[in-house]
Amino acid sequence: MTIKIPKWLILCLVAFFLSSGSRLVNDLFEFSKNLEIFSAVYKEVGDKYVDEVPPGKLVKTAITAMLSSLDPYTVFFSEYQAEEALIERQGEYGGVGCRVIYRDKFPVISEIIEGYAFDKADIRIGDIITQVGQVNNLQSTENANQEFIFEQFRGAPESQFTVVVKRGSESLTKNIVRTNVKTKSVPYAGMISNNIGYIKLDEFGQQCSNEIEIELKKLQNSHELKGLVLDLRNNGGGLLNEAVNIVGLFVGENKLVVSLKGKNQEGPKKWITSSPAVAPNLPLVVLVNKNSASASEVVSGSLQDMDRAVIVGQTSFGKGLVQNYSTLPYRTQMKITTARYYTPSGRCIQKLQYDDKDEFGKASVKSNEQKKIFKTKNGRIVYDAGGIDPDVFLPLFDGAQLIQWLEKEFFIFDWSNKYTQSHAEYLKNPELIQANFNSFQTDFEQFISTKGPKIMQKNWQNYLKKQGADTFWTQQMGLYTIDEKKLSAFLSNGLLSNKSQIASQLQLAIFKRCFKAEKYFYNSLKIDNEIGHCVEILNAPERIKMILKQ
Repeated sequence: MTIKIPKWLILCLVAFFLSSGSRLVNDLFEFSKNLEIFSAVYKEVGDKYVDEVPPGKLVKTAITAMLSSLDPYTVFFSEYQAEEALIERQGEYGGVGCRVIYRDKFPVISEIIEGYAFDKADIRIGDIITQVGQVNNLQSTENANQEFIFEQFRGAPESQFTVVVKRGSESLTKNIVRTNVKTKSVPYAGMISNNIGYIKLDEFGQQCSNEIEIELKKLQNSHELKGLVLDLRNNGGGLLNEAVNIVGLFVGENKLVVSLKGKNQEGPKKWITSSPAVAPNLPLVVLVNKNSASASEVVSGSLQDMDRAVIVGQTSFGKGLVQNYSTLPYRTQMKITTARYYTPSGRCIQKLQYDDKDEFGKASVKSNEQKKIFKTKNGRIVYDAGGIDPDVFLPLFDGAQLIQWLEKEFFIFDWSNKYTQSHAEYLKNPELIQANFNSFQTDFEQFISTKGPKIMQKNWQNYLKKQGADTFWTQQMGLYTIDEKKLSAFLSNGLLSNKSQIASQLQLAIFKRCFKAEKYFYNSLKIDNEIGHCVEILNAPERIKMILKQ
């Protein structure tokens, strides 16, 4: 097999260097030399390697390896992935309205969007998809499955297909009529006390600022609103212009929100609000956590720099990099980091320094001594290179890591599916959930008593192998194995000491399967301690003044 470098690739790359001006002309020889070397290696592998090598797979591996040396946000999209990325950005598509995860290599429904095809067909969270159309071999390869599943789920509105799902011991065949799905960035807005409003923003999708404006005006018109909680927890970001527009709702027009700096930055370098404020004087709390990133940090960081809001929660993720999409041949694309962004005080909150990696390829993190000091409008000290530090820090409770592990290993997800399937009365009368609150813990403990210690032991073995501990001494000393009884005792003690917090998580999981979206959020906010802290702050105007003037 002879592999040739496509002429369009060579021409495009040469054109890029020539069009970049004299600054890069001196690099042209180095570029040409390495391209020639790559071409020779590529040809040799194609001609002489012992096994047949798919040329497309080889190049994709090379592209992935090249981009992974930069940062995790600069990525290549195949034709199919490019279409998926476009749909994701637009927030509107023909489909079924669901999200799936993989359990034992089978796709399992993890979320149902109310009012769309799967919801109308009574497909539920926890249903295992065993057949799509005439294809029932869904356990072959997970990655191939994902593309196949998405291809089947997406399609023209009113087009139809069938799925077979396993629910407990039942096998159910469902006829699905695809609909036009428009995802909402604001899944819930409402009142959390007599005069405190709440808006949850899941992502910075198209028109999300309009969604927030509409919900904010509804709250203002229907209540004597004295404060608002904007919940950005677990919001990984999205469109920068929407973040700027959201800030404008609270600060008004002609306010600098963010500045962009990059080697070849195109487009506006300063993003300034352009519309009058909807709530210029409304006391505001922005709730963040370690998964609040990118556009979430633009909103929280700029409002903090302007001393317009009290930031509450945990230190945010720390993503201060901006990406743009570039069109490539054959309908492929790449997302590429083009700039760093800076909040109004001048700080870049990027935490991981991808231009400074160790010998293992791990990005460095600046120490506290290396971080630069900046000041907010009122002179409060803030720091760069570490995400957004909240004005009011809410520490995670002692058992947070245990609960994160339970969720990561899908114990809570699997248990709640099994529990609701065996307690059908909850679906008919969700109010029974509260009455049976205390029984959840016992049932959950029994559920994980056998599987939990085995998963813990496997995690420990995998950790040692990743650390390069697969040695003769490790094996001989038995470090790969831990007494299962000890692991069982450790897990039992953890469950006991965090009984109430785990029970709350179990209750939320049951809520999600039994309530429609609005009622789920309404009930879940009642048992959310962080929301309670936000309400306390908003009910204490003098405390807000003190925080923002420190």
